[in-house]
Amino acid sequence: MIALQILDIKNFTSQLFLQETFDGFCLEEAEFQTRYTISMDGYLTVPENGRQYAGWDIVRPLAFQILKGRELPHSFHITLRLSDENMKKTLSASGLGVAAEDVGGLFLNLRFDGKNMTAVTGCSQKSFSLDRSLEKEWDRIIRLFLRRHQIPAEEL
Repeated sequence: MIALQILDIKNFTSQLFLQETFDGFCLEEAEFQTRYTISMDGYLTVPENGRQYAGWDIVRPLAFQILKGRELPHSFHITLRLSDENMKKTLSASGLGVAAEDVGGLFLNLRFDGKNMTAVTGCSQKSFSLDRSLEKEWDRIIRLFLRRHQIPAEEL
């Protein structure tokens, strides 16, 4: 797990809410504090598949509508999880030998407190393990992802 301070908040939020940069993720949960507090979970109810997470591409326009306006939001937090499809690709490319069914999720927790934006990585495995190689690989991938999208960040 790493915590990163996002240095260019305007660029970051533009990519988060207006561009497709984070569309490989799904929404786990979010809370936005403006004049109102709006909370949402990322579950969709799909009759044939039960509950599944909504892709960020589906939720992004709604999140933007909540936040747009003349005033900055007081705060927000968004927990994104890598989509199942992208998690399988990531695990396969990592060469770690970790099966997708053994992973609870690969997360990116975003927090804006009115002044600062932080991103914290997270990795959930379904069974206990002292091996932190998947967590370290996820941290590395997020650093690369931010660099590739020209999002400057520094570790806290």
